[in-house]
Amino acid sequence: MIENFEKAIQFGTEIVENGGEISRAEETVERMCKAFGAQNIHVFIIPSLISVTATINGEEITASRRIYKNDLNLGALEEINNQSRKICGEKNKNGKTDCTYNIIFNILCVMIATGAFCIYFGGNMYDAVCSGLAGIAITYIPYARKSFNIFSKTLIESTIAGILSFIPSLIGFETHPDKIMIGTIMLLIPGMSIGAAIKDMMSGNLIAGILQLTEAVITALAIVLGFAVSLIIFGSEHFA
Repeated sequence: MIENFEKAIQFGTEIVENGGEISRAEETVERMCKAFGAQNIHVFIIPSLISVTATINGEEITASRRIYKNDLNLGALEEINNQSRKICGEKNKNGKTDCTYNIIFNILCVMIATGAFCIYFGGNMYDAVCSGLAGIAITYIPYARKSFNIFSKTLIESTIAGILSFIPSLIGFETHPDKIMIGTIMLLIPGMSIGAAIKDMMSGNLIAGILQLTEAVITALAIVLGFAVSLIIFGSEHFA
């Protein structure tokens, strides 16, 4: 029973780590605990912490876990949701929630997303390709992401993206750094986090929603500062 309790907490942690709503994570943990026979279940989650109290075999048990939020991963969220439903329905103890995208598929999606936004906002095909390459570069920067908080991580990635946006024009290609930036910046904007924060606040999870919204604002500030660094270095005269 304790093992199942720990698994429920792990599922809730993974939902938040992969960009899921707080309300969704709390509901998943509660449903799983009920499926395993726990009683008097109390779940409290904020973006950095999960705490669960439940009565198991007549004994009240409380467990807490620190949450380290990762990048948005809708594939992982879908897999966690499928496994939690399966466990609640069948009490299957061998659920696996690991879900990673194939690197080729991931690169292709990055190229399409950045390139499409770049063209939509007035860029040409050269800009779209450069934006895609910059997006791939910041996606696979070889540094320990988990060693940095979300502000520092975003600041590093946005600064590198901004610098890479200027390089093609500096070496002689007819590209537009501003259009390349627009395409690349879409990988960093915390749109899903803002949506999840508003949904959590509307669901009554005010603390979690406010914390997530604050985190999104801080992330946006890091993006602004990162791209501002590249503008300071190269100057705005390179813009078309």
